[in-house]
Amino acid sequence: MNITVSRRRKKPIGESYPCGSFILYNVEPALVLVFGCGGERITYHRDSLTIPAKRQFLLEFDDGTYLSITVQGWGSAQLVESGKLPSHPHVDTGAISPVNEEFTYESFDRLFADMAPKELKVSVKQFITSKPGSWGLGNGYLQDILFQARIHPQRKLRNLNDDDKHRLYHGIRGVVKQAVACGGRDTELDLYGQPGRYRCIMDRRSVGTPCPSCGTSIEKISFQGGTCYFCPACQR
Repeated sequence: MNITVSRRRKKPIGESYPCGSFILYNVEPALVLVFGCGGERITYHRDSLTIPAKRQFLLEFDDGTYLSITVQGWGSAQLVESGKLPSHPHVDTGAISPVNEEFTYESFDRLFADMAPKELKVSVKQFITSKPGSWGLGNGYLQDILFQARIHPQRKLRNLNDDDKHRLYHGIRGVVKQAVACGGRDTELDLYGQPGRYRCIMDRRSVGTPCPSCGTSIEKISFQGGTCYFCPACQR
C-alpha cells in the first residue's frame, strides 16, 4: 500500500509495530513514522467525509482511505530517518515491553540495581513513568498497578522491600496484559472509534467510592504533574 508523504511524493508503507507508548510505521526506503507519547487521537477513515477539520497529521492511502491524527497534551506525529531512530529522545527500541515474556522479575529488578543511591530517593510514580521507567507506562495505568501492588504513589523507592518489588512487578504484568486483552481503557477509542473494555479500578470516577478491597473511600491527590487515585488504607 502506498502512502502520500507530501502532495508530490508517494512512498510505500511497510510494517507497523508498537514501541512502548509509540506506534512505528516503516516508510520505504529509510523513514519511520512515529506516532504516540499519549494524548493523540488516531482514527482510520474509509472516506474523506469523516476527516476532522482540525488535525495535525493526515495520511492518504491509494485505496481512498485515510488516517488522521489530532494531537493533544503530550501526543506527537513525527517522520524520522531510520538511522536516527536509535538516538530519538523518547523512543527506546532496546527496552523490554511489559507484555513481552522477556520482561521477567529479574529484568525488572535490574532497573533498581542500575540506579545510583541518590536516584533511589525518587517516588514510585516517578520511577514507573519516567527514567528508568517501565517501558510504555504512563499515569493512566499506573493507578491500578499501584493499587494491585498496595503501594502509595508518593512512596520512595529506597523504602521498598523485596515483597513490595514483587507485588509491583506482578501489578505491572497483570494490569498491562488485561488492558491489552480488553483493547485498552473504556475512556479510549481505537482506530475505528470503538472504546476499549478495560475499566480502571482507580480513576476520576472512583473518587469517594468504596475501595473494592476494604471499603475505605478512594481519595485523590495532585502529585508530580498529574492526579493520583488511591486507597488510603490499602496503599499506605
